[in-house]
Formats: sequence, C-alpha cells, structure tokens
Amino acid sequence: MKRSVARPRSRPRAAQGGVALAMLVWFIAAMMLLVAGIVVTARVDIKLTQLHAERARAEAAGDGAIALALAELMVIDSENEVDTSLVFGGQYNVGGLDVTVRFQPVSGLVDLNRAPEELLALLFASLDDVEEARAVELAASMVEWRTAPGDDAEDGDAPVADSGLRHARFETIEDLLLVPGMDRDIFAGVREAVYVGQRGQSGVDWMAAPARVLQAIGGFDAAQAAALSAKLVAAGDREEAVPSELDLRYQEAGNLALYRVDAIVPVGEERFLRRRWVERGRSGADDLPWRFFRTEAVRAAGTLEPGYAGR
Repeated sequence: MKRSVARPRSRPRAAQGGVALAMLVWFIAAMMLLVAGIVVTARVDIKLTQLHAERARAEAAGDGAIALALAELMVIDSENEVDTSLVFGGQYNVGGLDVTVRFQPVSGLVDLNRAPEELLALLFASLDDVEEARAVELAASMVEWRTAPGDDAEDGDAPVADSGLRHARFETIEDLLLVPGMDRDIFAGVREAVYVGQRGQSGVDWMAAPARVLQAIGGFDAAQAAALSAKLVAAGDREEAVPSELDLRYQEAGNLALYRVDAIVPVGEERFLRRRWVERGRSGADDLPWRFFRTEAVRAAGTLEPGYAGR
C-alpha cells in the first residue's frame, strides 16, 4: 500500500507580493531618512560657512574702522576737540558696512591686578545674583590668587604659607575663571567692567566708567547706572556734577593712554563685536603711533549700553 506524501503548499502569489511591497516601502523610508540626514548636514555646513564668512567680514571691517578712528584721533588731539580721558567714539563706513567705534578709557574700568579688595567686593555685589557675603569671599579669593607667596608677610614675620591658589598676576581677563568660587555667569556679569594691562591704577575714574562700575561704586540700580552712563557719554566733558550717591574713595582719574576699543559691525541680520585693546604713544611692530596689546576674537555683539553710538 503506497503512502501519499503531503507536499508543502506554495505561498499564494498575493502574499509574496505583499512581503515584497513591505520591503520596498521600508527601503524607500530608509533612503528618505538617509537623504534627509544629508540635507540637514548640508544645511548646517552652509550655515557654518556663512557664519564664518560673516565673522571674517566683521573682523576686517572692525579692524579697518578702528584703524581709521585711531588715525582720526591724532587729528582730534591736535585740535583739542574731544576729551580723550572720557568715553568717545564715532561711526565709519568700511566695505559698505556702517561700523560704530567706541573708545573706553581703562581708567574707568577695574584693574584686576591693582584694585583693592573692597572695590572688587563692591563690583561683585552689584550683580543681581551675588549676595554680599559671596561677593566678599570672591574678592578675597581674587586677592589671594594674585598675591605671590610671601608678599603679604610683615617685616620680621615668617612668610605666609602658600595655599596653592597664588599666581602673582592676572595675565588675561579670562584668568578670572580660575579663581575659586568664580563661575561663568559672574564672569559674564563683570567682563565689561574690568581689564588687565602692564600699566594701570588701583582706583577708577567715575566719569569714564561704564554702567556696571557706576552701579558698583554708586549703589545705583541697573536702570539708574545705565542712564548716568548714557548722560556722561552724551556730555563728553568733565562739567558734570558728582552724584551724591557715588563713593569717591576709589576715584582716580589718572593719565593712562590705554583704551578698550570696540567696533560694532552689522553684517546681514547680525551684529558682531570686534574688540581690541590699544596703548597710544607707543609704537608696535608696524611703527604706527599706537600698540595693540590684546585682540579678542569676533563675537556676537549682544545688548549694548545706551548711548553706545558715541559722539
């Protein structure tokens, strides 16, 4: 008796077609995701390229405007038209861009290496998110950080033990971030109010001070300090009466020929800041009658103080 062997049933053609269609759909979906990723990457690369091009254009225009302003300043000096110990500036067209240049005398800024501890504490306390106790601690840490081992020993006393925090000097503004207790928010809050240079002074000239410094030494709120700063820029002379709120213990006009020069460059829908620090009266490698001792990378301009357009 023969046994019949059951043969496997063949899959219906419709089922086979359904599997093929599903595979095709998945393949198309994967290709679409791949293409979308390539498109996004290309767009990011284009944006980055545009940003680099805009920054390069802003850097060139900013440097050109600063050079024009310094050359013009030599003529202004000979005619005594502007008090260069105060904040001043102007506008210049470079490469089709209207660039605003502002000279900030460093006499109105807080010297990180020479300012007394009390002034540093006032500066930190002027920030909204810094309590007075923390401001005092930060100021003490700064003084310790910039003090060389043994510098604070009295005559005949043994040198004070080194805590490992002393570096003797701030070389750049960014060195503030190395001070114990400092963070980026506090650094950003005081960045526009401080400087580092080979020459400087322990006090500040309130008539050349930006809003943050005025807020620190006058106990003003942000709006009052900004209004006073704008008023000083607009006046452009030393006839302004001293506000009764100002603490003049730290007043020091000085005769420093050092400036923080800012060039605000609008490129497209963005505004960029090109910042250079210059000493007048001393030639650099290019034999011009000024010397740049620090140049900062171009960055977004952000919010500017009132009256920034200068006179």
